[in-house]
Amino acid sequence: MTPAQVARRRRSQAGFTLIELLIASVLGLVVLSALTSVVLTTSVAVNSAYGRVEASSQVRNFQLTAYDDFAMAKVPTPSGCGTPGAPCTTQEMLLRGLRVPNVANGVAGPYVVRYSWDSTTDVVTRYSDTSSRVAADHVTAYSWYIDSSGSRPSVVVSLTVTIPSYNATYSQSQTFRFSPQVTAP
Repeated sequence: MTPAQVARRRRSQAGFTLIELLIASVLGLVVLSALTSVVLTTSVAVNSAYGRVEASSQVRNFQLTAYDDFAMAKVPTPSGCGTPGAPCTTQEMLLRGLRVPNVANGVAGPYVVRYSWDSTTDVVTRYSDTSSRVAADHVTAYSWYIDSSGSRPSVVVSLTVTIPSYNATYSQSQTFRFSPQVTAP
């Protein structure tokens, strides 16, 4: 081999030049930053979806719990609040009615349920006899009033559920109109 051939062969087997190394590093950084962006965007989207699902779940839980209670109750009697202009917020909603057992010749017994919102813990609790359970959690706003404008009085309950999650907060507000029994005059 001639010295020119040896030099040519060494150049072809040599490593990367500094410029080639810089270009490869920049391309690698661009690809990594794009992947990081995709991962972060996906994470924010998952957290937002979690917040929406959790808020909807809490609102639906309250609705299903309260629906059964209102079906058996009479219109609550508010004390100092309970009108569209002055809805009740921290006052308990007391529902009274009669519950008929599922037995032949069963005698209807009294039915008393109360709903209370604690603004410090953001929880709406349902109390019945000696038991209690959370009807909705993460409730940041709650109010109720009696609407007597129609042919039948109804109770309007509004609640806002706010779910904080990583880098996002989701709120869902819902207003329910329940039609309890009308007491005979």
